[in-house]
Amino acid sequence: MLEYTDYLKFISSFVIIIIFLYAIYYFVNNYGKGLIPGKKGLIKILDIRYISKGKGFAIIEANRQFFLISFDEKEIKVIKEWDTINTGDSLSEKDENNNP
Repeated sequence: MLEYTDYLKFISSFVIIIIFLYAIYYFVNNYGKGLIPGKKGLIKILDIRYISKGKGFAIIEANRQFFLISFDEKEIKVIKEWDTINTGDSLSEKDENNNP
């Protein structure tokens, strides 16, 4: 039969493991942005819309240009390219200059 000290050792070990896992989670979310692919770099996926399994559209930002691409299991096609886009939050510089 287990004694009181055995239960105490088990609970303390369990608590230490939980704290350790939470510390790793906190570190990766706050300081590990460069460790996770796609979070930092020159190419950003701004939005993806899937039509069916393995097929869809995406808006990509690369080298300060924006691309609307379509993709499926066999190929990727660039449909349209922009220098600036309207994200809905605010107008881009190009749109502000053209609108009175």
